[in-house]
Amino acid sequence: MSSGLPEDDDPDFIKSLAKGLAVIESFGPNSPAMTLSVVAQKVGLSPGSTRRVLVTLVKLGYVIYDESDRRFHLSARTLQLGYSYLASLPAFSLIQPRLVELSDKLNESCSVMTLDGREVVCIARATAKRLQRDYMSVGTRFPANASSSGKVMLSDLSDSEFEKLYSPDENLPAVTPFTINEMPKLREQMEQARQQGWIYTNQETALGMASLAVPIRVNGRVQYGLSTSAIITYDGPTIVDKYLPDLLKAAKAMEGFFATRV
Repeated sequence: MSSGLPEDDDPDFIKSLAKGLAVIESFGPNSPAMTLSVVAQKVGLSPGSTRRVLVTLVKLGYVIYDESDRRFHLSARTLQLGYSYLASLPAFSLIQPRLVELSDKLNESCSVMTLDGREVVCIARATAKRLQRDYMSVGTRFPANASSSGKVMLSDLSDSEFEKLYSPDENLPAVTPFTINEMPKLREQMEQARQQGWIYTNQETALGMASLAVPIRVNGRVQYGLSTSAIITYDGPTIVDKYLPDLLKAAKAMEGFFATRV
């Protein structure tokens, strides 16, 4: 069986560790519990290799095996892996209160996102108090091309950095029918974000929702995106008119937090 894991001839590369992480990452909202054969198929490993990885993860406490349906699922201990990253952020404890303050002032949900390859990951989230449910939480991922924060962060990449992520003529993933998934149009949005210092998107991540994002710079580079989203209305001030000044002010404050903690 051909493995979906990256090939690496570096003698210091630990293939067994890579297999274990790939198995953990194979679980998700569409596959919260899987049989051994399904895990093997998703990861691209042989059943025997997959079994050894799963048995190891069970013994370490990261995976639980349910004998009633012969399926594996992640345990709560895997949360520690994500928490370790959040706890390592130099100013995370200062960002969250400022994000809540911003959300309360705007009466909208606000997020801080970071770029992870071709995706963005939510590392901090403050949900508007008027909402009973939220479509995003810490750890949520979106294709970078579908996210306002993603476009802001992509706009700061050099040509060589961008070309390592994307080929010039590929079709990009679409989250909604409104997602920009053509490379020339994405490039136009990136240039717009670069020139004006913010980006507005219309229903690219969620239907009926507009989003506005501004950069958060660390040591001169855009490391994070600060964004807010709101239901689209056509009978009042736009999200840009209403929220951009406060968003820029909050981003500047967060940059200050990072400057003192890096």
